[in-house]
Amino acid sequence: MDNCHRSLYRERRGMILGVFQGLATWSGLPVLLLRIVAVILLFSVGFTPMIIAYLGAALILPSR
Repeated sequence: MDNCHRSLYRERRGMILGVFQGLATWSGLPVLLLRIVAVILLFSVGFTPMIIAYLGAALILPSR
């Protein structure tokens, strides 16, 4: 499949708002890997910026 024609969506079958599941589907990476990276970022960047980024992505990305 050609990567330039794929769109980024929130997946309805995701755990919480489907952001990481949508990123995993779009990028081809395992969703568990993306969640582990998010937890590492949560502790290194901080809770508030990560929550703002996650909710922002959930509001901006269309659901599929």
